[in-house]
Amino acid sequence: MSPRRVCLVSDELYPFTAGGIGRILHNLIEETLRRDQGVEMHVLLPSYVTVRPLEVERYFHGKVKAHVAKARSDWDLSFDEGGTYPPSAAFTDTSCHAQSMELLLQLRRLEAEGTHFDVIEFPDYRGWAFCAIQEKLLGCGLVDSEIVVRLHSTAGILAPFERQVLTKEGLGCFEFERKALRDADLVVAHIPGIAEFNRSYYGFPKTWLDKVVQEFPPVAPKPEMVPLRGEGEQDLLFVTKIQPFKRTDLFVRGAATFMRACPEYRGNAVLACHTANSVYLAYIQSLIPEDLRPRFIFSGPSKDRDALMRQGIVVIPSDYESLNLTAYEASAAGATLVLNGACIAFGQGTPFADGVNCHKFDGSVEGLASALERAWRSPALRPVEWTADVPYWEMERKKSAPVVRAKASARPRVSVLVTNFNLGRFLPETLASIADSDYPEIEVIVVDDASTSAFDHEVLARIEEDANAGISGVKLIRNPANRGLPASRNIGLRAATGDYVLPLDADDCISPTFIRMAVEALERHREFDVVVPSTGYFDSDEGRSQRRFIDYALFIGDCPSLGMVANRLSCATSLMRRSLFDTFRYNEQLTSYEDWDLYLRLSHAGHRFLVTNALHFHYRRRKGSMISGVNPRRHEELLFQLHQGLRRPLPEGIQLAAFLLLAAAPEVPRSPPPEQPLVASIAGAVAEVPLRYNVVDTLNSTLKRMPAVHGLIKRAVSSLAPEGAEARPTRYALVDLVNRTLKSVPAVHPWVKQVVKTTRKWSNPRR
Repeated sequence: MSPRRVCLVSDELYPFTAGGIGRILHNLIEETLRRDQGVEMHVLLPSYVTVRPLEVERYFHGKVKAHVAKARSDWDLSFDEGGTYPPSAAFTDTSCHAQSMELLLQLRRLEAEGTHFDVIEFPDYRGWAFCAIQEKLLGCGLVDSEIVVRLHSTAGILAPFERQVLTKEGLGCFEFERKALRDADLVVAHIPGIAEFNRSYYGFPKTWLDKVVQEFPPVAPKPEMVPLRGEGEQDLLFVTKIQPFKRTDLFVRGAATFMRACPEYRGNAVLACHTANSVYLAYIQSLIPEDLRPRFIFSGPSKDRDALMRQGIVVIPSDYESLNLTAYEASAAGATLVLNGACIAFGQGTPFADGVNCHKFDGSVEGLASALERAWRSPALRPVEWTADVPYWEMERKKSAPVVRAKASARPRVSVLVTNFNLGRFLPETLASIADSDYPEIEVIVVDDASTSAFDHEVLARIEEDANAGISGVKLIRNPANRGLPASRNIGLRAATGDYVLPLDADDCISPTFIRMAVEALERHREFDVVVPSTGYFDSDEGRSQRRFIDYALFIGDCPSLGMVANRLSCATSLMRRSLFDTFRYNEQLTSYEDWDLYLRLSHAGHRFLVTNALHFHYRRRKGSMISGVNPRRHEELLFQLHQGLRRPLPEGIQLAAFLLLAAAPEVPRSPPPEQPLVASIAGAVAEVPLRYNVVDTLNSTLKRMPAVHGLIKRAVSSLAPEGAEARPTRYALVDLVNRTLKSVPAVHPWVKQVVKTTRKWSNPRR
């Protein structure tokens, strides 16, 4: 019988890195190896970690296999599911998305080499499991692996306890973490109450708890007997980390209050740990009363941590912890524990009992001072007792059902709704991309919104003629008057007979495998209703045929919080259950963002989305598209309209930080400068001019002062714009070419971009 393979994904691993997650993983590995239950342990580290695999393998005596994810090249066609995985530079939404993709592709490489994992466990922090989960649910890879997320503490959970700058990056990280927890096969919690805390915080239904297992991990070595404490005054010890959510401020204030109340106490308050940042450290130091400063010692991490804790009173004042290894390690070392009883990690159902093995306080300064006095005056308490559970990967568990493709006779129908208004020159290519689909049960409905172009009339007449002759199965609907895009889509919906619907604009294309993959995924997983294709932009037929895209739009799917200020839900095209439209329709009052509006309402109603990792939707960038006419003021007007359609009150788990982020947005020009087009992505965020365009505009203004030189350069670069591309200034074609070249060198492009940003910041004092 082959061993059960387990892969632990992390950027922390004791003793090579700092951090509690790394210590827990180390202890779990050691315990599994000690029991030797036919489990083969692997560790996967992201590319930025400096730990070498050979060092890890030597430390564990060759019984653990270590892997480091390869840094992404510009393109990766190794696992082509009919789409292309986007390059590193495409991930402009959040850094955790790029990291999640990097880890997924390494898992796919290992899978292709024959290393199949029965279990792949991710930390909850940063939502790294996101891409792997989507890949599995879509049936593209890792289909026989159980994908697990362990509850340590997400950035979202810690946000209320930390000082953080409000950014779309942070809100995006919150959504990735939420999605990873929501969609994982299994979730592991260490102690009672933590799973329910996460469920309530993220607004998950009660049924989410059905896939949570509670397992207490091996937290510290258990000595046969606790060493005796030495003579002398006990110091007050803070040995976790100097950062806001660890409540260093509460420790300092409580210790100072205790010293004032008990002047006969002559010990010190020692902060023997790492510091999060110098600014916060300075703030903590400012809280110390002047006369007590000599007694507050900032020593940094102790080389002999156990000996230090044995002689002191270890204080853990955190308001929130998911476990806290330090409390168990301190007790095992013989320390006296003072714990925040309001913290869930030390509450009911945990091994900590007030007055038995620790002293608890109510979370206040006065309560801490009182608990410190009790700890100082009371005799030694008993050590904390605990029992580590056998990890889930050593237990017999019911495996997920294998992926089964739908039988040909049982395939549901897909209605592809193609909306057209004066885009007849692109319509044949769009219809050809549908015809290339490897899914047979498709009906195509073209809704023409009263096109005025003679060429469109000719193309539509040919489509109608072929349909009447039985040559084509395309159904054509002609609006007698222009109704707008949302109304045209609703008209198409009324004519659709399929079980699934795929809206598609007349100038865009879909990959050959997307419809089949999406239908099969939704047939297997009835809890999902939408499949979102990641998007590649093209401006020439040659670029699309080679799958070399000029820009990207990548999505999270159902992201109800971030979705209120930025469209990271989906592009205009997605495959949806037809039943959704029994309740929902496109808002015909909107002249843009109608897709964003629909997806946000679906997300707030609790509908779940899947997202492809590969690029399956091909969006044509052209002059005159609807989105290119959305300036900042119009964006604000549309966003206001969009918010009017949301449920009241907002669903549980929505982060109102989204609205604060919108309110805190910097003032933007109400209209674009002359000759400066606003380039906005299909993602529907505020239309912004790319940094490269701003730079080249400044250079162009300078060159115009020298007409002869300006004209010569303009003629020299005029041939750079690809045939069929949107009309735009020649300088933009030149700088786009340079940008694409730089993007092919992932290590160089971000550095150049940062240098340019810094230069512009210091050269423009008004910014």
